[in-house]
Amino acid sequence: MGILSARDYEQMLDLTAALLNRSDSAPPWPYLVEGLIRSLHGTMSVMAVLHWEKGTGQMHAGAPDSLGQERMDSLICTHMRAHPLMRLYAARGDRSPLTLDGVADESWRRSDAYQAGREAIGVTRQLALPLPAPAGVIRTFVIGRDGPDFSDRDLAFARRLQPLLVAVDCHVRELGALRAALPAASSGPDRDPERRAAECGITPRELTVLGLLAEGLTAAATARRLNISVHTVTKHRENLYRKLGCNDRITTVLMAQELGLVPLGSPRAHPSSPRPRRSVWTSP
Repeated sequence: MGILSARDYEQMLDLTAALLNRSDSAPPWPYLVEGLIRSLHGTMSVMAVLHWEKGTGQMHAGAPDSLGQERMDSLICTHMRAHPLMRLYAARGDRSPLTLDGVADESWRRSDAYQAGREAIGVTRQLALPLPAPAGVIRTFVIGRDGPDFSDRDLAFARRLQPLLVAVDCHVRELGALRAALPAASSGPDRDPERRAAECGITPRELTVLGLLAEGLTAAATARRLNISVHTVTKHRENLYRKLGCNDRITTVLMAQELGLVPLGSPRAHPSSPRPRRSVWTSP
């Protein structure tokens, strides 16, 4: 990975830090597709979810806006099974970032799918950066452009960025589950957990750790759930104790419940989305 510069690593950290510290509840993917265009020198980027057996798929975020939801959904559903990258991801468990030219043979450029991408959105080169997904589902970012293929630097950047994006994905899922677990009376603007957390100086990332602390998860289990290191979880817990004026888990959880940051009563149900193995995806 020596072909990556210090600036490349700064871009990765800046991008993921901005995503983890967003205070609104909207999914971060629209922001991210724009960042991927800049970092990987593309002209377009989409985050798509494909249900392989059903032959259906949808764009969940895309840039630029001129792509159009209806047009992209039609392209995805019509050509997904002919796409060499998607076929490869569907056939095996590997979810490594790959370039289209790295897996396609000569027949690809004569296919209807290739012509559709070139004519509809001006893309002849593609790089895919997948996220974890249930069996039979492909969740991936695709960055496209015309002209020269993506470079070794671009592919190295995507591979180093991937674990950070997986951590963001885990964070978004857990934060959404925490919001959903709070009673309806706590969902108004005066009881919004992220707003109340901000009043206590608690970041969205720390709030996610707090929610798992309230479930009774150990630091190791929290690290696995969020795809981060145990050391990072420990630091977040220390920050939470300090910010809430507590010295242990029980009093911290009780204080958080009183403030409306986590639900009362029994632990909330675990999200149903799959969680990656840290041996593959772990980020710092």
